Amino acid sequence: MDDAQLVEAISPERFQPFLAACDGNAARALRLYAWDAEAARALHSPLRDLEVSLRNRLHRQLVGKFGQADWWHIRQPNSYALADIRSAEEQLKERGRPYGASDIVAKLPFGFWVALLSRGGRGNYEMRYWNPALRHCFQGHGREALHQRLDRMRTLRNRIAHHERIEHRHLDQDFRTAIDLMRLVAPELAARHDKYSQVPAVLARKARVLSGQEEIVL
Repeated sequence: MDDAQLVEAISPERFQPFLAACDGNAARALRLYAWDAEAARALHSPLRDLEVSLRNRLHRQLVGKFGQADWWHIRQPNSYALADIRSAEEQLKERGRPYGASDIVAKLPFGFWVALLSRGGRGNYEMRYWNPALRHCFQGHGREALHQRLDRMRTLRNRIAHHERIEHRHLDQDFRTAIDLMRLVAPELAARHDKYSQVPAVLARKARVLSGQEEIVL
């Protein structure tokens, strides 16, 4: 395929930001497009483990505080979170098999858990969850700053999940933020990513991939 056919397959509208970032050089922009996908694949791993370890840590803390696995029936979240819970329940009912609280927890989106560290709107999460329970997971860390950092990770995770461009972000900083947050809830898992993650190597490849010194990886 020549460059024009590749751009047509991607779509000119989707390709335009990459072309603009490369001053109109289509061949270079196609390499940037490929590297963007490579970076997204690499970052998916720490973001996945951050999401899983965060939800498990928060869930265990809330179960311990309120004394039952479906703690949301005792200390109800706001209407947006309740809609997530109802949606998870409906999906599980459609399977036609028995399910429990752990099944619901596994289906709740990353945004649900990140939002538990927000103000919660009229749900008043600070009094409902943070003060009685969740602050003990994050000794020495303020709720608002913690929520802001996690919400940036949620945004990055969603961009990757929806195949949106990420190459324009400070991805090295994003990676460190993901690891630092993971270290708060699962230090052993964070240490594993520190040692074995491919993210630093992928980020270091960017200039050489764009110049054509190194091959793209698809």
